[in-house]
Amino acid sequence: MKSRLVGTWAGDVLLRFSRWRSLRSVPLGNPEAAGARANAVLADRLIAQLCPAQGRFLDVGAHIGSVFASVHRAMPGAEIIAIEADPDKAAALRARFPYCTLLEAAVGESEGSVDFFRDPGKSGFNSLAPGEGRERITVELRRLDDLLPDTRVDLIKIDVEGAELGALRGGARLIARGRPVILFESTEVGPNALGYSAEMLWQWFDRHDYGVFTPDRLAHEAPPMTSEVFVDSHEYPFRTLNYFAVPMEQRQAIRDRARKILGVEAR
Repeated sequence: MKSRLVGTWAGDVLLRFSRWRSLRSVPLGNPEAAGARANAVLADRLIAQLCPAQGRFLDVGAHIGSVFASVHRAMPGAEIIAIEADPDKAAALRARFPYCTLLEAAVGESEGSVDFFRDPGKSGFNSLAPGEGRERITVELRRLDDLLPDTRVDLIKIDVEGAELGALRGGARLIARGRPVILFESTEVGPNALGYSAEMLWQWFDRHDYGVFTPDRLAHEAPPMTSEVFVDSHEYPFRTLNYFAVPMEQRQAIRDRARKILGVEAR
């Protein structure tokens, strides 16, 4: 039902209500989750509007299309490119969202056929990493640099269940070409089943002159997270599950844009 509502007026209303209910439930439910939930809401609001009006948004790990649909709604002139490894999801996205260029592949730092594991109960947790009860299928593994050899993008979302570092390594030229802002998920200190860790992820961004910020710091004067702070934020209670990586030469411009999106003053 949820996937059928994505991209519709009713789906937008439902999403807003779901965010409000999630935040309202924190004091009575699990107060320790307040920070992470608030940052999830802020990440959703920011990613929908950070793309330039005529820019290009890349959604890596599109799932049911809710993120790129929110970008399209906010910035209908932006070009949308989405990548999804699950063949069933990819087919559904291609049929439902004709404005989106849909590429069917898993992404990583090499190319070839690879095992991909689908979770029958929670398809949002489909991953290149094996897990108990998951169904194994074979999909094509591609590098972002080879999938999009000449493309320039302004904004990227990466949510590939622990394979984010592999996606970045395989997209180094793409990222250097456009210097996009990147929203990425990171939930494990690691090393995880794919051999990636939070420390290694932070180091990749640091080497490429990106600063990492929590969503609630993007609009303010706070410096980027150090390695120690980034790794610590993965410990329970989590500060956030989503982070923004910002090219340091664009820090002021992105900060000012985030302020306008959120309607907040600098602090």
